[in-house]
Amino acid sequence: MSKRTFPPAAAALAALALVLPWQASAQAVAANEALPFYDTAAFMKGVHQQWYAPRSRDFAAAAAALSQDTRQFCNGAPPGDVGVMRQGWQRTTLAWERLAAVAIGPLVQRRSMRQIDFTPTRPELIQRAIRAQPADARAMERVGTPAKGLPALEWMLWSQPIAPATPACRYAIQVAAEIDAEARALAQGFADLAALDWSDESEPGVPAMVEFVNQWVGGLERLRWANLEKPLRSAGNKPPAFGRQASGLTAQAWAAEWEGVGGLATFRASGVPQPGVDLVPVETYLRGRGLNPLADKLRAAVGQVDTAFQGLVPGDAAKVNAAGRALAGVKRLVEGEIAPALEVNIGFSDADGD
Repeated sequence: MSKRTFPPAAAALAALALVLPWQASAQAVAANEALPFYDTAAFMKGVHQQWYAPRSRDFAAAAAALSQDTRQFCNGAPPGDVGVMRQGWQRTTLAWERLAAVAIGPLVQRRSMRQIDFTPTRPELIQRAIRAQPADARAMERVGTPAKGLPALEWMLWSQPIAPATPACRYAIQVAAEIDAEARALAQGFADLAALDWSDESEPGVPAMVEFVNQWVGGLERLRWANLEKPLRSAGNKPPAFGRQASGLTAQAWAAEWEGVGGLATFRASGVPQPGVDLVPVETYLRGRGLNPLADKLRAAVGQVDTAFQGLVPGDAAKVNAAGRALAGVKRLVEGEIAPALEVNIGFSDADGD
């Protein structure tokens, strides 16, 4: 059996809670530095090859390890520790947040978010599914999505911790196996897109970029409204029902999701991105088209979100609201100035709040 290596979970999660790793090294291409002209083919090639393909592989690797650890634990084999499963769930969930933050391509086509990250968690449906005892993938097709996926595993690992050789553990095996299968399908889908010749006129580079910009706005709004502001506003006299609370992963999940959105917005590396080779984030794409003032606005707005996310925790309502306002500022800039400059019409998304 091949050996899997991961960074120490506790240290990695703690670091992510305090600062997004890519913030510290974020760099800007100087406004007076010569840049190549980036067409939609270069943009989409970079996005798929340098962003989605590696992140989908990371998610697939984490999901495969989680499935294996779940099977070992539930069958009583070493390491046989629920803590190992919990760490595996955390790694898988953070990899998922980074990948799915801006949902394009197979994430949309496969409806992956509904399939493996349905929220809110429905304990009564999970318990019903445990009693039904689905024994394989075919039987799992008869189980509704609210009883499956990452939220269901979170509930079974923290709210109602499973034990080996129990019906709940056997059900957890099937849930983890489905996440693994979906992750592998996504990795293959993004690998196929990364291999496309986006410069070929037969490939839909322009429609794909229109989809990307719309889904990028949707990702901003989902993070702002669904994950930050809505739980806070609808809480009333109760604690806000933020996601990933049972596992204590809320802040880290927010940070990973913002990494998935913000990393596609502004330049985070050194040197000049080469068309068809490197990731060309939106800021750099704008600069390559001579739109430096607009690129500067985007970098400033994203920087405000970076600052708002420093030390962001669920218990600090003021900081949560500040992060929401900063995200709203980026969304207004994209919808009001960047999308028109790119000749992209922004459509209504189900991520839109009110």
